[in-house]
Amino acid sequence: MKATAKNEPVIAEMTSPYVEHQEFPDIVYPTSVTATLAAFRSAFPNVTRLVPEPDDGAAALTVHSGDYVDFVKEGTRRPDGLTKFPLNVIALPELRVSEPRTFEGRHAQYFFDEVTRATPAVCEGALQSAAASGQGARWLAGTVAAQPAGQQPPAMVLVPSRPPGHHALSTVGGGLCVFANAAIAARELSRSGRVVVLDIDQDHGNGTQTVLYDDPSILTISIHAEGWPHVAGFAEETGGPNAPGSNLNLPLPTGSDFTAYAPALETALEAIGRFEPTYLVLALGYDAQWEQGFGALRLQSEDFGVLGRRIAALRLPTLVTTEGCYGYYESTAVAATHFFDGWAEQWR
Repeated sequence: MKATAKNEPVIAEMTSPYVEHQEFPDIVYPTSVTATLAAFRSAFPNVTRLVPEPDDGAAALTVHSGDYVDFVKEGTRRPDGLTKFPLNVIALPELRVSEPRTFEGRHAQYFFDEVTRATPAVCEGALQSAAASGQGARWLAGTVAAQPAGQQPPAMVLVPSRPPGHHALSTVGGGLCVFANAAIAARELSRSGRVVVLDIDQDHGNGTQTVLYDDPSILTISIHAEGWPHVAGFAEETGGPNAPGSNLNLPLPTGSDFTAYAPALETALEAIGRFEPTYLVLALGYDAQWEQGFGALRLQSEDFGVLGRRIAALRLPTLVTTEGCYGYYESTAVAATHFFDGWAEQWR
């Protein structure tokens, strides 16, 4: 891919009509994806549109177990409305007497909460988003490799993934997440360099952390409100035995605004600088905005412009996945616009 004479950014989105419009019915509304895409395309009007190809779960298998991927693939083949989803059953080891014999039983086995539901549309969206994450990572790595050393223009690819992914672990999903899209992208990019995953969603990226916890080639960082998912996200979680120091959690007190958030962001950026990565994967959520995410964090929409400028100033080849955002709020579109306008301002 040839850069312009002005060394202008090389920007793309890895999307298709299905990925663009897929959402969880009755939980998240389509405007969360369309608002992100509209803000991205407005900030980068010359964006290249890339269409992901189906991969039969190959990208998902790079970080997830085969039986879990097979379960999601099975979900795409079931007639819509056939499955009666269980309530109040989580398949804890103490509960299990026999292996589940139905799709509903496996559903209780493969999701850690009651709100994540394997409808045909959700399962198809998860497979498409995983494929898009892997293919977007390969596009980004190819863009960097095509340029002479030291002459690469800034590069970014947006993967507007729905369902989101940062709560999905290797063998189970939950928190509305089915496949760990940021981890899939990071694992693919790590084939050609060191990678940082920076998660700015309001909630801790427990799935991303768990999947990558013992990989020394990938640094995972999460800035989040303390609390959910209650069993991960604490500062003492710093990496596995083969990768000490490869995970950085920056939990903030509930109700924190940008006064508290800004120092955590600077700590994250300093850690990224010390790690000297080749690539950045950004898990982008807007639910730290005060109106969204039940107010656990209370950023203003304008604060996302600061986030965009500060992260863009790293000038790293970046893949963006989308995490928590609630489209029924107008602030989703406002925060997205501030974020990508701030990024574009820094890169021009």
